[in-house]
Amino acid sequence: MRDIFLEGEKVILTPMEEEDAEFIRKMENDPEVRYALFLYKPLTRESAEKQVREMISSHDIFMFMIMEKESGQIIGQTGLVRVDFVSRSAIFYIAVHHKASRSKGYGTESTQLIMDYAFQTLNLNRIQLHVNSENTPAVHIYQKLGFEIEGTLRQAMYHGGKYCDFYVMGKIRES
Repeated sequence: MRDIFLEGEKVILTPMEEEDAEFIRKMENDPEVRYALFLYKPLTRESAEKQVREMISSHDIFMFMIMEKESGQIIGQTGLVRVDFVSRSAIFYIAVHHKASRSKGYGTESTQLIMDYAFQTLNLNRIQLHVNSENTPAVHIYQKLGFEIEGTLRQAMYHGGKYCDFYVMGKIRES
């Protein structure tokens, strides 16, 4: 049984463990997931294990696995990176890897759990994220949760035969 760190109605966020490297490797090598996350390099077992070990041991990364509460299945990962306790800011990350688990509110609830943790427990003041400007469902969810579009990174990534713009979105504790 995994440790429960944060719990919502639909999901449980559990601390990332070394054993999660295999799940991450399989998901990040899946063609649909690679495309959605703009991943281009194959992820080997060794690389995945190293990546997970580095995230777990880092003092400025707080990464969690998203577990569907009803089934107990790991469906993705979320967390905060580049946590800066002087500026009281961080960058938010989320990936719901299982396609069947999307559009069920798991990502929204996971995001809200992380925002509550960031502002109430870690006492952060600002959270930001980057999102493909064409990912309208994600942009809408982030706006619903209080994030604002603060700027556009024009032609920030090459993907699917074209350059894509990314929004920088931010949320301040008071908003």
